[in-house]
Amino acid sequence: MATKPPTSKTTKRSSSPGEEPAAPSAEKTTKKATVSLIDEAGAKKKRTGELKTGSAFTPLGAKPAAKPAPAAKAAPAPAAPPKKTLDQVKAEALNLFDEEERKAEARRTRREEAAAAPAPAPASSILPPISLLREEEPKPRPVPVAAPKPAPAPAPAPQLTPVAVEEASDPKVIHLKPPIIVRDLAERMGLKTFNIIKDLMGFQVFAKADTAVEPEIASKVCELHGFTFEKEKREKGAGVHKVEEKIVEPPPPEPPKEEEKDVFELRAPIITFMGHVDHGKTSLMDAVRKSSVVKGEAGGITQHIGAYSVFYNDRPITFIDTPGHAAFSEMRARGADITDIVVLVIAADDGFMPQTIEAMNHAKAAKVTIMVAINKVDLPAANPMRVKQQLQEHGLMPVEWGGDTEVLEVSATKGIGLDNLLETMSLQAEVLDLRANPKAPMRATVIESRMDPGRGPTATAIVQNGTLKVGEPFICGPYWGKVKNLINDFGKPIKAVLPGMPAEVIGFSGMPNVGDEIVEMDNERSAKRLSEERQEEIRQKKLAAPRRSTLETLFANIEEGAKKNLNIVLKTDVQGSLEAIIKALKEIKSDKVEVKVLHGAAGPISEGDILLASASDAVVVGFNVKVENTAVSIAKREGVQVKLFSIIYELLDQMKEAMLGLLDPETREKVIGHARVKQVFKLSRGIVAGCVVTDGRVDRKARARVLRGTTPVYDGAMDTLRRFQDEVPEVRNGLECGIRLAGYREYQEDDVIEVYELEKFQQTL
Repeated sequence: MATKPPTSKTTKRSSSPGEEPAAPSAEKTTKKATVSLIDEAGAKKKRTGELKTGSAFTPLGAKPAAKPAPAAKAAPAPAAPPKKTLDQVKAEALNLFDEEERKAEARRTRREEAAAAPAPAPASSILPPISLLREEEPKPRPVPVAAPKPAPAPAPAPQLTPVAVEEASDPKVIHLKPPIIVRDLAERMGLKTFNIIKDLMGFQVFAKADTAVEPEIASKVCELHGFTFEKEKREKGAGVHKVEEKIVEPPPPEPPKEEEKDVFELRAPIITFMGHVDHGKTSLMDAVRKSSVVKGEAGGITQHIGAYSVFYNDRPITFIDTPGHAAFSEMRARGADITDIVVLVIAADDGFMPQTIEAMNHAKAAKVTIMVAINKVDLPAANPMRVKQQLQEHGLMPVEWGGDTEVLEVSATKGIGLDNLLETMSLQAEVLDLRANPKAPMRATVIESRMDPGRGPTATAIVQNGTLKVGEPFICGPYWGKVKNLINDFGKPIKAVLPGMPAEVIGFSGMPNVGDEIVEMDNERSAKRLSEERQEEIRQKKLAAPRRSTLETLFANIEEGAKKNLNIVLKTDVQGSLEAIIKALKEIKSDKVEVKVLHGAAGPISEGDILLASASDAVVVGFNVKVENTAVSIAKREGVQVKLFSIIYELLDQMKEAMLGLLDPETREKVIGHARVKQVFKLSRGIVAGCVVTDGRVDRKARARVLRGTTPVYDGAMDTLRRFQDEVPEVRNGLECGIRLAGYREYQEDDVIEVYELEKFQQTL
C-alpha cells in the first residue's frame, strides 16, 4: 500500500503561520489603539491575552483561509512579517495616545484664537463643534459664507440705553447713592479704607470706615485720585445707574405789574389781631364773627392760632387770632409775616403793656398796615385818651391827630363800634388793592398744624396765590402730600379755596411746621422725590455732626457732666403751642440745670410716650391734651409722672420748681468762733489743747480748723470739749476750755482753732 504524502498536512500547518499576521493587521492595530485610549491597564491585559492565543486567533468577521489545491505545490508561501513583541505594541499605543493629545491641544488653541479674534475671517472653514475624529477620517468641507447677510450679529446691541451703559462702564466715574459710607467709597475707587480716611483728615473730617460723609466731601476726595463723583439714584427695575435728576420747588410768584392787574383778582384781606393777655382779642373777634370761640379757651386766653373768615358788604375778610403771651412770640411773628393788616387791641383801662409793645414791634418789622382797636371802653376805668397819647409816644399817630394810624374805640361785650371797625378794615383793604392770580400755581402758608387721630396730619392754611383744590399734589417743607379733603372754618367740606381764604388741609405725609409753605407740584412723583431729597438733607445734617475732639471740647463735656438735666416728653394740642413752649423752656437760663425735651409732638399722650419716659427717666408733660386709656395703666405700672396743664404760666412755673428740685442744697461754712491755744497738756487719755475763747463760741458738734499763723494745718471734727473736768456742749467768748480734736496731736502754743458750722442753702437756677 502506497504511503500518502504528507504534503497537504504540512502545507496546512505551514500556511497558518503565514496567514496569521497578514489577515488582522489593520483591524488589530486600530482596536489596540482604541483600547489604549480608554484604559491602558485594560489594553495591556487584552494585548497579553491576544498574544497568548498565537496563530489560533481569527479576527471577528474574517473568513477562514481556504485549503489550497494539492497541485499548488510549486507556489511558495509569501514571507511572513516579523512577529511584534509586547514592548513594541505598548510603544505604538503610547505614541498613538500622545498624537491624539496633541491634536486635541491644537483644536483647543484654534478655538481660543478664534474666540479672541475681533471677527472671523470671511473665507474660513466652519469646524465641527467637538472634533474627536481620527486622523484617517475625512475632514468636513469648508462651507461658504453667505454674501447677502454680512453682519446680522450686532443687531441686539442698540436695545440697551447707550447713555446709561456708558455711565455705568466708565471706570473714572463713581456712582454712589447717599448715605456715602467711607468703606464703599474706597471700594469703588479700588483703594484701601485707611487711604480715604487719611484724605478726609485733610478736609478736617475725622471719620471711620462706617462713617457717612457729605457728597461734596466725597467729590473732593474722588478728585484727588482722578475720579469724578456723581450722586446716583437707582430707579426700581432699571438695572443700570442713572444720574439723579434735580427737582426744584417752583419759584414764588412775582408781584403783579400795572398792565397785569386786570388778570389778577381782588382777594380777601388777611387781618391779624394782636395785643396783650386778656385785652380782649378773641372776645372782639368773637363779637365780629358772632361765634363762641372764647368759651372753649382756658381762662379766656387763646392757646393756638386760628383762622376765620367773615363777609362784610359781600366781600370776604380773613382773621387770624394770635396769642398775646410773650412766650408765644414765635407764633405771633409768623402771624405778622403773612398778614396784610394788624389790629392792635389795647384795653382802655390798662393801656400799653409789655406784650402790646412786642406785638407792635412785630407788626412794624413786617411792614404791614397797623390799626388800633381800643377795647373795653364801656368800663368805668376806661381812658382812651391816655391810650392815644401812649400810641403817639410809640410812633403811632392817630388819624384824628394828623397821623396815618386808624384808632377806633370798641367794646366787644357791648357791641360798641363793631360796624365801624369792619368798615374801616374794608376801606383799608381797598386802599391796599390786594390782588392775586387764582389761575397761577398754588401757594399757601401753614397757620397751624396738628395730628388728628382719625385723619392724620392736618394743617390750617391760608392761600396766598393760585387755587387750592382737592386732589392736587404739593410739597410742604420736608413733606409731600395730596389734598384729600378741604374743610372750611365752619366745618364743611369744600372743593377749592381761593386766595386769601383759610381752610383745613388733609393729606400730608408728615406733620408740617407752622410757617411752612404749601407749594403745588406737577405730579405726585415729583413731590415725593423732592420730599425724599429734603429729608435726606436733614438726615445728612444730623449725620454731619462734628466728631472732632479737642481739649476744649473735652473740658466742656466734663463741665457739662456736672450739669443736671430735666428730661421731659412734651405733648400739646397743636404744633404752634409745641414750638412756643419749647422756646419758652429754652429761655429759662441756668448754668446748673437744663430742660431737655426728649420728644415733642402734637396729639394725645400715648403708650409710646409713657414707655419713652420710663426708659429715659423723664416726666410726661401735656398741654391741652388728654391721656389715652392704655397709657394711664402703663404710667401707673412704670411709675411715670404725668403732668397736665391748660395755662402756659402754670406749666413754666412747675418746670422751674422741678429744676430747682434737681439741685442738691448748697453747703456753706459759717464761722461761729475762735479759740487760742495757751498750753498743751499730755494726759493719759490723749493730748489736749488748753484754750481761751477769743470770740464767738465753741460748739461741741461743730467742726474745727487749726490755723498756724494763716496756714490751716488740720481740719476735722471735734472729739471732746471740757470746761474744767466736765464735758460741756458749748463754751462762750472769754472762757477757758480744753479741746481735743479727732485724730490730731500736733498742737502748739498760739495756734488758733477756728470753729465753724456747715449750713445748707437752696440753690438758685
